Amino acid sequence: AASAPSPPPATDPAADPAADSAAAAASDAGTSVDGAEGWRSFRFDRYVVVGSNSPRNQLPLLSGFASLEFARDHGGVALDCIVPGFPETRAPADHSCHRWVFDAYKAAGYVSLFGTNMCDWGVMEEVYPFGTRRPPTDHHMMAPWCHTDYDVDKLYFRPVSRCLGGVPAHEPLLEYERGFLNAYTPAARAFSWTIYLEGHEPSFRLMGSLDAALSSHLLRLRASGRGQDTAILVLSDHGIHYGTYYDGCDAGLLEHATPLLYALLPRAVLAAHPRLEAALGANRRRLVSPFDLHATLLHMLSYPARPLLPDWSEAAMRLRPKSILSPLPARRSCEDAGIPAGVCPCLGAVESERARE
Repeated sequence: AASAPSPPPATDPAADPAADSAAAAASDAGTSVDGAEGWRSFRFDRYVVVGSNSPRNQLPLLSGFASLEFARDHGGVALDCIVPGFPETRAPADHSCHRWVFDAYKAAGYVSLFGTNMCDWGVMEEVYPFGTRRPPTDHHMMAPWCHTDYDVDKLYFRPVSRCLGGVPAHEPLLEYERGFLNAYTPAARAFSWTIYLEGHEPSFRLMGSLDAALSSHLLRLRASGRGQDTAILVLSDHGIHYGTYYDGCDAGLLEHATPLLYALLPRAVLAAHPRLEAALGANRRRLVSPFDLHATLLHMLSYPARPLLPDWSEAAMRLRPKSILSPLPARRSCEDAGIPAGVCPCLGAVESERARE
């Protein structure tokens, strides 16, 4: 989940002829309204991965650049501060990187948080050791999940026992994120990126344990006023890619390729920016990739001006990242979105990259 204060509710300088149709789409299956003082949610049905695992999908989302594997296989531009030889070679404690979306938010005056219920920096461990002296965010929360009472192997083999201190492992992280957002906003601006691993086990039994907690989390944020000033992305970087539901099901590859993506925007902001609401409504059934979500996070800082994106002009892949805060092309190709042919559902069949990896 990514959370950040949304574009200010100022009057949009340009009237949008499509605004009425977008507002009317609120009753569609992909759009819902969460109270007069809360968010309007948009579900994006054609959000597609750009690779099999978290590094291939989260590195583009967080940096705008590709993983080393993606660049090798598809001619993309890799994040240049990944440590060569990872995981056998780890970065020194003073290794730093200033390519992240966190850096853009820091330059704009935001305080940042990274949190995860696992004992490392997630995909950013390709750049940072656990004990880095140059963390990418102002706050980070992962140390409790390094305790011996919480064995990360439970993530895969004993999912019913994934608890920390007698409570589900996600509860302390949700509480920490709420405390972070409420401590800084609205007096200051804050950006948080939190990762929950409940979906990373083959039985699907754990995912349901997060539903009520996530619902309560959002309701409590709304009650504290964050429903008026905070934009939220709820997403998965990829779908399931192992276990019975993947290996033994014809739809497994498609489930993996088209994970969940919701955008929650304050209704007050949408009312003040009809072009924004129109774009989000239209984009619900248009092709979106992790590269586009990076562009979106940067666009939140510059809106309505276009964001400054990483330069891919010299890459072999013809990538054209676009923010979901502006209208996406109705007939967009997977290549333009950075989605390799092997995982592109628009080609009629999703092919597995497992043999390549």
